[in-house]
Amino acid sequence: MLSATIQHARFGFIGLEPGVRARHMWVLLYAAYVTIGLATFDAFATPYVLSTAIGIPTGEQGAIVGQLNVYTELVLLIAYTPLGVLADRIGRRAVYALGFVGLALGYALFPYAGTVTELALVRVIYSIGLGAVTATIATLLADYAVVEHRGRLVGFVGVLNGLGVVSGAALLGRLPKVFADLGHDPFTAGQYTLFVVAGLCLVSACVVGLGLRPGTAVAPEQRPTVRELFRAGFGAAFGNPRIALAYASAFVARGDMVVVGTFLVLWGKVAAMEGGMTAADALSAGRIPFIVAQSSALLWAIAAIFILDRFHRVTGLMVCLGIATTAYLGLALVEDPLDRANLPFFVLLGVGQISAFLGSQTLIGKEAPAAHRGSVIGAFSLAGGIGILIISGVGGQIFDQIGPRAPFILVGLMNGLVFLAAIMVRLRAPEPRLQASLPVQTR
Repeated sequence: MLSATIQHARFGFIGLEPGVRARHMWVLLYAAYVTIGLATFDAFATPYVLSTAIGIPTGEQGAIVGQLNVYTELVLLIAYTPLGVLADRIGRRAVYALGFVGLALGYALFPYAGTVTELALVRVIYSIGLGAVTATIATLLADYAVVEHRGRLVGFVGVLNGLGVVSGAALLGRLPKVFADLGHDPFTAGQYTLFVVAGLCLVSACVVGLGLRPGTAVAPEQRPTVRELFRAGFGAAFGNPRIALAYASAFVARGDMVVVGTFLVLWGKVAAMEGGMTAADALSAGRIPFIVAQSSALLWAIAAIFILDRFHRVTGLMVCLGIATTAYLGLALVEDPLDRANLPFFVLLGVGQISAFLGSQTLIGKEAPAAHRGSVIGAFSLAGGIGILIISGVGGQIFDQIGPRAPFILVGLMNGLVFLAAIMVRLRAPEPRLQASLPVQTR
């Protein structure tokens, strides 16, 4: 795979930057497979710990999970820039390895949280690790592939991310039941599960710490200051309604992903426990809707990347938001998420979730001006972070007070509003269709 000269090295169909070798790429692909699956296991761990370690009734868990997600996102918003600067100073692989260590420490401490406050403090450690691994893998894609092949690597890594999430949910999510069947009590079964996940994080820390390219980037990234972010990033939305639309779509699309990743798992677990299952059996049964949704999202993403390039970017976003609106509002018809007759609703949910995400990404990828691309992409990410904060907080409250379907109906209505805004922008501010590669956003 490696050509005679480093300057023209290739890894299959991907051209590599000078100094990047095939072994570095193999490690990157391993990291792409395990990172998101391990980083998002908190969606299973948190409800389990709330039930078995802290003893929170199922009817009160929605608000707590939503609030914990708010804390996580606040830590991420604060930590991303310092972590990026640190990666420029000491190297990507060091920050990546330390991120996995942070995840391992967080998961290992999860079962020892005796109160919600203690669990929130543990999640601060987890959140810093999460920020380190997700930010670093996004940066490595730009470091490793030549510009003209970067889109290929983005697509390949995206597929591996999805496979990691699905396999992590299918295999790791079943471990509490496996340990319970071996005769362990619910708390011990969850504790052993989290120790296994922590161990995998430590193994991954060693793999990336030893296997990624050593050293720092040739030129540190230029990160916009907070002032530049607001002046150039959000200022661009006033002069370009398509950028404003992209920010609005990021707000709902990132919130969509949190609702699926958090409240779908919780809904399945709560339904199973209300049906008389133990915590371990409930987590095993309750993960099925999530696995179905993520599997369909993965398959649809592979096709959607090619389909979206054939549409005007705003038209493509309209289609994506229309699918998402239908998918989320359709869950109003679901009474029991564990009834196999309802699986088609969760297939459509996965398609809607990833459609909104890809549609927003493709639009901002085209509209971000070269002179202020860093600020505009940064503001786009910030809009998504704000969406997570608000939808997590509100979604958790209405999950408990109204019902498990309420957060999904909420984001369905929000997708519908942005869909109507997209129609207005398409009619009043059209732009010639142009091709653009997908930017990277892992969280």
